[in-house]
Amino acid sequence: MGAGFSGLALTSLLGADGFFAKHAHAHALGQAASNPLTPRRPSYSGKAKSCIFLMMNGGPSQVDTFDYKPELQKYAGKSLPQDKKYINSGGRKIGYLTPNWRPFAPGGQSGLLVSDYFPNVRRHADKLAVVKSCQADSHAHVSALVGMNTGSTFIGRPSIGSWCVYGLGAENQSLPGYVVMLDKRGGPISGQPNWSSGFMPSTFQQLCLSEGVMKG
Repeated sequence: MGAGFSGLALTSLLGADGFFAKHAHAHALGQAASNPLTPRRPSYSGKAKSCIFLMMNGGPSQVDTFDYKPELQKYAGKSLPQDKKYINSGGRKIGYLTPNWRPFAPGGQSGLLVSDYFPNVRRHADKLAVVKSCQADSHAHVSALVGMNTGSTFIGRPSIGSWCVYGLGAENQSLPGYVVMLDKRGGPISGQPNWSSGFMPSTFQQLCLSEGVMKG
């Protein structure tokens, strides 16, 4: 305190709140300089206060869980049609089409089709929102995973978390806008590009925690 170090802490706190910027630029700008992490109003109001996004590398296939595709029965064991092309797949050989392995049944008033993998989940079908419009142009795990988390199979795009922070800001100015927690058995096989800020500034980068860090 006597050496004045408490003033450094006070200066940092005031600067983070825009105190100095507000006074220094009041005449030139008429308002405080913007902070890229300042919370912003969303385009549409929602009830959710936070989001946990589970990206389960190696989970069960969508065609055996919530995405019933009866046409696959007709093409079972056949090759992919020639007009269906994949990119960025590393030259891997494409396998054969397979049908749904599990029977499906409608659930709730919505009639959402759910396989018998999840009979209890089917009972709560009206509480679920299942998006079936997602698709990828790669059949290789590495690039398809990157596409799932960034919207592109090519490495270098911002992740979904970075886009959220870019558009909505963060309520806590002392911590990253979002946090990635890796499974102790190993993260996504394509690694860091799945949660990178890509071509965005590092302001929108995440805090990545491994199990060792979390235990520490």
